[in-house]
Amino acid sequence: MLKSWITAAAACLLAACSAEKPLLAPDTPVTKLPAFMCYLDTVVPHLRTDLKYAGSDNFVGRPIRGYTGRRAILGREAAACVAHAARILARQGYGILVWDAYRPTSAMQDFFEWSKTPDDRMRREFYPRLTKRQIYEQRYIGTQSEHSLGIAVDVTLYRLKDGALVDMGGRHDLLDASSAWNSPLVTEAQRANRRILREAMAAAGMKGYDKEWWHFYKPGMGPFFLYGFPLNDRLPQ
Repeated sequence: MLKSWITAAAACLLAACSAEKPLLAPDTPVTKLPAFMCYLDTVVPHLRTDLKYAGSDNFVGRPIRGYTGRRAILGREAAACVAHAARILARQGYGILVWDAYRPTSAMQDFFEWSKTPDDRMRREFYPRLTKRQIYEQRYIGTQSEHSLGIAVDVTLYRLKDGALVDMGGRHDLLDASSAWNSPLVTEAQRANRRILREAMAAAGMKGYDKEWWHFYKPGMGPFFLYGFPLNDRLPQ
């Protein structure tokens, strides 16, 4: 989902958008997508999208701040990698379903504010063996995220022949040891499915996060700028 080593000291845009001015405060709408970014469905073949933070099927249990659209947005270089992975997977009979991509910085603040509340109604389903404090201590969530840089995606697989989701041994944002990509807490068949996804993403230039089988990011891109604009499905590119 994120890495705690990303810091607010990141002050520059990526080279691909170095001519742009940094965006203003989180939640400030924009009139067009930053040049660095694109809608993922315009470049990735066979893509399906189910942005979990735009609805209530997530560890907070409600729509998350900044998720005012339902189309996945991603940096162009990372999007090209995902498209490459999709072509590899299509030859094996799979398509990609994206659960999260670009994430506004306001969402990270929303997560942090939630962590200070007594609301634990989603615990059984999403973090059954952790407290909210442990979620942060064990780096399932942090105060900042690669998603806000436009370089990370949360994805799974579905079968092209019938649209059925592939059994990966756990849902998105199951904040648990069983979500590690090679966890012994899931079956060998489920680990094999995770390897199919991980190997395709690696071949396309995306690095996986070991604690979360669904999370991948484009390494070696910087300096970085954390974006805060809310999602919008109709921004010109």
